[in-house]
Amino acid sequence: MTEKLQPFKGYKNLSYGIKRRIVGIEVAQRLYIQLLQNNKFSIDKPLKIGKVKLFQEQYVPPRKDMHYGIQLNNILKNNFKNGSYTLEFFDEEKNNVQFLLDNPPLLNNFSEGISSILPIKIGTVSDRLGNIIFQLPINNFDLHLGSILGDNPRRYEGIKLEIISKSEKFNLKNIIARLYEEDTDKLITRQKLVSIDSAVTEIDFDDCFGTHIELIDKTTSLLLYKYKFSIMKQAHMSMNIIEYQNRVFQTDENIHKLQVSTNASNSIYGKENNKSFDEWIRNRTYEHELKELEKNKAFVQYFGNDEVKALNDVKDLINKHGVRGIYLWDPYLSAIDIKNTLYHCKNAYVPMRAISGLKQNNNKEQTKKAMIEEFEKDENEFLLLNLEVRGKVGANGYDFHDRFLIFPLERPKVWSLGISVNQLGASHHILQEVKNAQHILNAFNKLWNELNSEECLVWKSN
Repeated sequence: MTEKLQPFKGYKNLSYGIKRRIVGIEVAQRLYIQLLQNNKFSIDKPLKIGKVKLFQEQYVPPRKDMHYGIQLNNILKNNFKNGSYTLEFFDEEKNNVQFLLDNPPLLNNFSEGISSILPIKIGTVSDRLGNIIFQLPINNFDLHLGSILGDNPRRYEGIKLEIISKSEKFNLKNIIARLYEEDTDKLITRQKLVSIDSAVTEIDFDDCFGTHIELIDKTTSLLLYKYKFSIMKQAHMSMNIIEYQNRVFQTDENIHKLQVSTNASNSIYGKENNKSFDEWIRNRTYEHELKELEKNKAFVQYFGNDEVKALNDVKDLINKHGVRGIYLWDPYLSAIDIKNTLYHCKNAYVPMRAISGLKQNNNKEQTKKAMIEEFEKDENEFLLLNLEVRGKVGANGYDFHDRFLIFPLERPKVWSLGISVNQLGASHHILQEVKNAQHILNAFNKLWNELNSEECLVWKSN
């Protein structure tokens, strides 16, 4: 599927390509047995693989189920409708792909290159690199879901299942349907087991806050289908009505005329004055989650006069997550800021990197000199540090604004400081964990590499 092999940047002897082969069931069975018995995979010639371990069969719900962010669907082929089973041989050593795992930007470029040809996202499931997966789609029946509505008023009363067989070996009478509800607390509030006797089955289920449905083959105990759905009980409509009068205002010598609208909203089904039990649970869950976020430093808000607490929170994060390295990114970062944070890491010689914009004053050379003088006040042999500091000088790199504390773990963790280190806790700001940690780490590494010059080097421990 690739016209020629694509190179890996920085690796002269490595390249990749995509080849599509269509083989019969017998060949697939032979490949499976070959892997299972001899740890070999060969169609035309042997493929170089690591030592693989067979997982127990796994049911992968269909991609349409948006309630479950199943990462494996990012590399499976057309896993829609009923889902698939996988037989996966897992490479637990990763020796053949370690160069990608050790270089996230390279992995990201590789993933994007593959995505431009196939609708898969390898970068989101890097733990699967080196694995061999047999995908077995469940396509021996079609399933249609519908609602049972009462006559007066037309209120949801249950679910209608229509199962259409597409295979002579598929027997409806072997199928059991399980329905259960899960509330905001993840408690199972009700459940039903129903034997399927005909193509259409109606199941009374008089309410719905998040109903799960499963189809199980009672002869094999295999899960054939899993889905979660919700029924709309209340609708809220919103319309924007264009005003006949424009908003008119002036900036400097320019007059602006802006067409504006008025929001008109309406609830189709009126809301009761009393809160539902689900609202009570959601409110309590929100309060609990907020306290947990503050406890884990995932979200902490400071309102000023909190300098000691804010700095201690950052030190706690450094000592909790800095076992494999700590990177600090701040345009106003000074030597004192680094001493107040990174120097307090209790792990000796972990890799530390810091990027400063050298913006403490208008003269970057003076700023750099002052930082060097501060660092050199201490004896290197007593620091037990593996620290390098680089600054944005001249045309190297680019200006930046955000402030991040980065931990380059196998699964990176990143915190947005919300303010420069020298102002932590002094005024309102929010310390919060960032979801897209790998992207922030990639951006840091990119700038770090662009500042790889003598004039950008501020200080480096021996």
